[in-house]
Formats: sequence, C-alpha cells, structure tokens
Amino acid sequence: MTLLVCATVGIFYLFWIIFSGSFSTHELLIGTVGAVLATTGMVVIDLQYPARFSPTASNLLALWRLPWYVLSGTWEIAMVAAKDLMGIKPAKSLFRVASFDAGEKDDSGANARRVLAAGYTTVAPNFIVIGVNTSDQTLLFHQIERSSVPKMTQELGALP
Repeated sequence: MTLLVCATVGIFYLFWIIFSGSFSTHELLIGTVGAVLATTGMVVIDLQYPARFSPTASNLLALWRLPWYVLSGTWEIAMVAAKDLMGIKPAKSLFRVASFDAGEKDDSGANARRVLAAGYTTVAPNFIVIGVNTSDQTLLFHQIERSSVPKMTQELGALP
C-alpha cells in the first residue's frame, strides 16, 4: 500500500509538471503540495468507497479495436453532416437500447465490464453510452445514424 501511495504521489506530480509546463521553483513547490493533497484525497475516498473493479485481460485487450472505431465513427459523422448540409438526407439522431449482460450490481468483474463497455464505446464519436441498467440488463446509447453495436461492446456483454 505504501508503494502504491508513493507511486501515486509521483504520478500526480508528473501530471502537474506536464500540465503546468514550467520548471520554476514556485511551480515545483505548488506541484508537490498539489500531488500530496490529490493523493490524500484519493486514499480517503478509497477507504470510504473501495473500488470494485477487476477486469480480465481480455476485457482490457478489447482496447485494440478503438483506433478503427474512432476513424470509422468520424467518417460516419462527416458523411451524415455532409448529407444534412446538402439537404440530401436529414440526420436521424436516435436513442437505442441493446441487451447487455450487466451481471450483478456488486460483482467486481461485471462492474469492470460495464465501465469498460461504456468507456470504450463512448470513445467512438458516433456512440454515446448513456448508461447500463443492471436491473433489466440493458445498455442505453445515442447514435446519429443507426448502425450495429460494435464488436468490442459485444465482447464486453452487449448482445447484437
């Protein structure tokens, strides 16, 4: 635990230096204080509300599909916008519901799948995940143009 806290202080400090873009003495001192405060806050929150997040390696490796989804989603939005601007076909903004194996609310593996499915899918610009409902096992998302649920999201629990 001590090693993790020390590493976290270092990571927060590194972020401070990167985002401030300065190596002046006062920035380095303020960065130290900020990193310690951020780490303290993170430890306090973790003690009160421990994170239940344990993804499997295959859940994390679904990440390899993201570059293609970003490119294809950007292209899809550009085509919809071009058609809409030229008056060929108006954009059809719609909300959709897909069946999703959300698992139990307190299951850390299922929680990881829900979080990763929402995060990974929302990275693509043509999908915005609104939420995953554990009571009725559904995934609610928004699209500009109807398309199939991404393969990556299906691997994390969505049904086609």
